[in-house]
Amino acid sequence: MTLLVLFGVFAITLYTGVPVAWSIAFSTLVVIYFGLVPLPPSWFAQQVYMGADSISLASIPLFLVAGGIMNEGGLTRRIIDLANDMFGWVRGGLGVVNVATCMIYGGITGSATADTGAVGAIMIPAMADRGYPRDFSAAVTAAAGTLGIILPPSVVMIMYGVITDTSIGGLFAAGIIPGLMLAVTFMLTAWWVGVKENFPKSETRPTVTSFSKHLLRALPALMMPIAVLSSMLSGLATTTEAAFVAVVWALLVGGVLYREITLAGLWKIGVETVRMSGAIMIIMAVSVPFSWILTVEQIPQWTAGLLHAWGAGPTITILLILVLLTFVGTWADLGPSLIILAPIVHPIGVEAGLQPYQLGLIFTMALGIGLFTPPVGTNIFVVCNVAKVGVNAVTRRLIPFFITSNICLLLVAFIPETTEWLPRYFGF
Repeated sequence: MTLLVLFGVFAITLYTGVPVAWSIAFSTLVVIYFGLVPLPPSWFAQQVYMGADSISLASIPLFLVAGGIMNEGGLTRRIIDLANDMFGWVRGGLGVVNVATCMIYGGITGSATADTGAVGAIMIPAMADRGYPRDFSAAVTAAAGTLGIILPPSVVMIMYGVITDTSIGGLFAAGIIPGLMLAVTFMLTAWWVGVKENFPKSETRPTVTSFSKHLLRALPALMMPIAVLSSMLSGLATTTEAAFVAVVWALLVGGVLYREITLAGLWKIGVETVRMSGAIMIIMAVSVPFSWILTVEQIPQWTAGLLHAWGAGPTITILLILVLLTFVGTWADLGPSLIILAPIVHPIGVEAGLQPYQLGLIFTMALGIGLFTPPVGTNIFVVCNVAKVGVNAVTRRLIPFFITSNICLLLVAFIPETTEWLPRYFGF
């Protein structure tokens, strides 16, 4: 009865257009108010406070600020110039350049939507001017944009670490190999499509002088994710301290070295950061009492028992988790998906034999794949708006990327060392 009311009220309020955070809070309060759980209303306030009282959450707005400063400071253009020198001369090379740019940029912003929007705004028109189909350009950007949440630093990993009490530094280390693996497969896919359809390539190869020039221009910005990761993985800084280092580095590079940051740009970054981090913080806070009720009602144990009753072994359980996460990631935002599913799926995954960091990357990758899975993947609509093409056309172009990304997801799900080796090496 408790769960029926909890999820029923949540679904009704969400369907009527109430924001996700308030839907979660209202459904929890209804359960408390009608005495379905023997707790006073003050308990809800205490749990909400506890949900927001995490020093690790302070790193989210800091990473968002650092990414915003880098974007305003002309980083995207410099990365594209460097990637174009590296890959633009091969057949279909601009598709590979697009993926490489998303990979580098994603390691700085930590956000899939920011990655997709910033890179797409420059790369999609540039690819169209060079004779690439707009639907293909949009599809490459939609798929590669998900690298922003898989390669560290990642806002989604921070949220997952806080919810499940998993080391965020360990999650960052675990994301390096799967992120690079996914980036390489996307590059090979873009190259294969380019060769198959005879896309244009640059007639001249870059000179050593040109490459050196673009490398030197981009190098200060490229050092930021290296500085952040090395400080965390070596134990010199916590997640929040490393995020502060990222902000200082971004200000020095964008404001002092590149000199492209303006006061108006900083104001814009601040407003956007407050909007995004505020939404994340509210959702994280109200999710604590919601998740507590799910745990007390023994939803993970009930679900695991149901799977055992159906005769589902570890392999089937893992496959069901992958399907569930990808499906939910297609229809729902990443934050609510994590908040609702992590308390339920995490214990089931551990019981099925998944390792902690492996399970964290499965969550991140599967929800990321959902971002470019039709019919309503968020990244699809972002790139369609930029490219001015229809969803159906982009969906057809996404099929090869969907296949290769799911192959990578299966490798991570069934080969633990892809995610466990680096955290173990760095002592997490």
